[in-house]
Amino acid sequence: MNPNLKEQTSRGSFLFPIELYHTYDATGHYYVSCHWHPDVEILYLQRGHIRLFINGEPYLVGPDTIIFVNREELHNLNSLMLGTFYDALVFPLESLSFDFYDYCQQNYLLPLIQKKLLFPLFLKPEDPGYEEVRDCLVTIAAAFDHQEPGYQLTVKASLLQLLSAMVRHSHLLSPQKTDSPFRRKQLDTMKTIVSYLQAHMDRKIRLEDAAASCYMSPNYFCKYFKRQFGKSFTQYVNDLRLEKACHLLETTSLPIMEISLRCGFDNLSYFVRLFKGARGITPSDYRKTFLSFTPAAGESR
Repeated sequence: MNPNLKEQTSRGSFLFPIELYHTYDATGHYYVSCHWHPDVEILYLQRGHIRLFINGEPYLVGPDTIIFVNREELHNLNSLMLGTFYDALVFPLESLSFDFYDYCQQNYLLPLIQKKLLFPLFLKPEDPGYEEVRDCLVTIAAAFDHQEPGYQLTVKASLLQLLSAMVRHSHLLSPQKTDSPFRRKQLDTMKTIVSYLQAHMDRKIRLEDAAASCYMSPNYFCKYFKRQFGKSFTQYVNDLRLEKACHLLETTSLPIMEISLRCGFDNLSYFVRLFKGARGITPSDYRKTFLSFTPAAGESR
């Protein structure tokens, strides 16, 4: 698998590559485009509903659900209502490893690292061990929020406790037989497409060029794209660009015209119209809403 296709975001620090993200949807249109990474991601959806895609499969997810995204799984999500709130914990499994080779390393950590064991997709309140796993995630979130001396030990110990609960309640799974070479090839193709689009979204993207990046004819590529990603090529590219625009509106003071150009839109009126159609408000109002929003304790957008 080509390592250049993965998400390049750094997590935490070199010595503590674990990160927690609080996400609150203040507009009702939150969206995370398709991506993948070598880390495990655990999402604790506390309020609202989301539409989640993992390896091309769609899921509707409600509150109080814990979601596990195994390493290298292609995933994206969007919230379905204003006020959706979730925590996302992202970490490399290697960060839990021991220098001293022991029973835990051999039977639990290495099989997870080598993808011989996988986390389940969901853990819900009616599932055994749910409260233990949820409490571990709550403890981790509090440790990140306060960052008292030694909080890294609290986070790591809680992750190991979470893993212990998953083992005790038999939630870790063997890879499914449906994970065939054909399916793996499909996912690699999807990752190639995602990587190409992310690398070129600040300029005009021709469908013919995107199709050529994975050796498909334009006609077949259109059908393949809609089947695998659940939306048209044009809609996906626009969603990807609007996601970047939202990030720039939230994190910079760049003029709207500059943001439009950086996201591959050379027509400001078209950008504003498309943004309002997708997010429900204009780019300027989005920035004002984000800047004026004051999250509750421990929450951020």
